[in-house]
Amino acid sequence: MHALRQPITAVVIVFWFFFWLLNGLDKFFARQNVGFVHWWGNHRVEKFTMYFDRLALDPALVEATLIFAGFVEFGAAGFFVWAAIRLLRGEPGVAYRTDLAITVSIAVFLGFTIFDVIVGDRAELLEHSTYIGVLLVSFLAVSAESFFRHLKDLDSQSTLNRHYPPKA
Repeated sequence: MHALRQPITAVVIVFWFFFWLLNGLDKFFARQNVGFVHWWGNHRVEKFTMYFDRLALDPALVEATLIFAGFVEFGAAGFFVWAAIRLLRGEPGVAYRTDLAITVSIAVFLGFTIFDVIVGDRAELLEHSTYIGVLLVSFLAVSAESFFRHLKDLDSQSTLNRHYPPKA
């Protein structure tokens, strides 16, 4: 299986995919019984109503804002699905697509941190900033694995680089 050849990248992809998927679902199912489980998520409607009150915005926009945020998070999860498909098929470009998914994730969290500063929620700001740090560590881990895998492939007799370094 190709995913076993890049275990660090596989873990990063799976972790962040489920993070974004479940966080997006939390925007839709928080504090609801969804049949097989009672979803005990963060009650964001209360928080966002308070935020919108501080900003003198119409509280009717809260639900639309949360739905938009949920779809943005599903989009971020989609980038990790894109990388996972390449990984499972053993196609080249897994590290590039994973890096792109991480970049999109950082951009999403930057948007969240800007909102946190505007509404004055320092606890959420700390949380979102920490996630940016973890994403940067994820980027470094994927890059290191890709780099060392490349070095290993240079030594392999089965690669196109089997005469590297060039014979004199």
